[in-house]
Amino acid sequence: MYYDKLNVHVWIVTGLLSLTADCATALRYRRRSDEEVLLEYLFRDYNPSARPVLNSSQTVSVNVQFSLLQIQELNIRSQVLTTTGLLILDWKDERLTWDKEISDLTEIVIDGSTLWKPEFAIINGAETIYESYNEFQAVLRPDGSLRWEPGGIFKTMCQIDITYYPFDEQKCDLTFGAWSYYTSKMNMTTNKEEINKDTYEKNGEWQVLNTKVNRDEFFFACCPDQRFAFVEFSIYIKRKHTFYIMNVILPGILTSAVLLSIFFCTPSQKVHIGVAALLSFRLFLLNVADTIPRTSDHVPLLGIYLSCTMAITTMAMVTTVFVLNLYSMREKPVPPWAKKVFIVYTARILCMCNCQTPPSESRAAASATRDRPIRAGGVDADDVYDLAEDDQFMPDTFAKVRGAGVPNGRRVSLPTGGRGYGVGGGGGGGSAKPNYSKDWVHVATVCDRLFFWVCLLFIVVTTLVLFHPLITARYFETPALDATG
Repeated sequence: MYYDKLNVHVWIVTGLLSLTADCATALRYRRRSDEEVLLEYLFRDYNPSARPVLNSSQTVSVNVQFSLLQIQELNIRSQVLTTTGLLILDWKDERLTWDKEISDLTEIVIDGSTLWKPEFAIINGAETIYESYNEFQAVLRPDGSLRWEPGGIFKTMCQIDITYYPFDEQKCDLTFGAWSYYTSKMNMTTNKEEINKDTYEKNGEWQVLNTKVNRDEFFFACCPDQRFAFVEFSIYIKRKHTFYIMNVILPGILTSAVLLSIFFCTPSQKVHIGVAALLSFRLFLLNVADTIPRTSDHVPLLGIYLSCTMAITTMAMVTTVFVLNLYSMREKPVPPWAKKVFIVYTARILCMCNCQTPPSESRAAASATRDRPIRAGGVDADDVYDLAEDDQFMPDTFAKVRGAGVPNGRRVSLPTGGRGYGVGGGGGGGSAKPNYSKDWVHVATVCDRLFFWVCLLFIVVTTLVLFHPLITARYFETPALDATG
């Protein structure tokens, strides 16, 4: 009786265990999707370290493309280009194929860490040349073709030429190549001639003019037979110069215009306007100092322009001091060559005919001075000055002076061209000092106008040289085939 009950219990427990196992098995197979079944079929005994070819003597061909998303920064000092983009890689894995009998799926997304992936390095990387991109998934199709799109922020070295800053154009490259696989093992190719910019976001400082893709190989000098393939993506960019024109160049031109006003001020105001112009230019240099690239490889055009403007400012102040000295000259006569150069020829060239006294008026004034009776007590300063202006005044004029009643023993100084002539003998008596300020004022006025045109010419020339790259690019060069922000 006891053994019968025991057998019944054993049969019950065995039945329950069998039913539980069957239910678990049915539940497990019922929850498996088509992708699970396909992945189990594909990755059974799959080794991601082996190249994706059944014949090890064959070469894995990898097609490389690059999609540019954004240009973040071009650091002029460190010469580093920072971009955001996607590297698109296509290849075939002969071990990962299936037909419709196994699955009806046309593609499947696979974890990147479980696959063999092409090895690539950023050959001209600024910080790192090799990174892991296992977080990015890959798309697999029935014929074994795979597409993998790793992306991120790429920092690459870029040789920068800032000669024509801020109207400069730069060419920066992103070079991706094999690091361990020879070309005979893995060949990197490309079927595109330009970078993909379908999702590109415009940059506020740089404009993309054109792009170019080039595939090449390199080798080390020790092993010329061991070649490594690489693909070079070139980006041609141009700096947007509107900001620099409005905030740097235009204020510099206006500061130069303020400087030119010195030559039209009265002598008492020249120093005040000159000091104000120097201070404004100094403040302008402090504001734009951070915008000029700090590098010694090339001298930027904007730096040359600011240096020339500073030199023109210095020259204007020196010439202003020189002209002020001319205005203060009174006791010495103007040399004959200075009269001829400035009052005669230079005044005519600068259309300043009013600075020259007509010869007829000069002769009439001298004649009136000679016929004027001279007081017995001496000669007035104005009369002496008029006689000094007469080039025909000779010593025989003293006869008229003596006949006019000048007493004996008195001396009259009549300077003509810097010379004085005495009347009578003996000494004593007063003498009048001549005043040559009128002639010196004429010379200073002509010099003022001459220096104004010289400074204006220098300002115009330096401004044209600064805008020369912009004018040349607009009127003498063909525009780029592709110009996107």
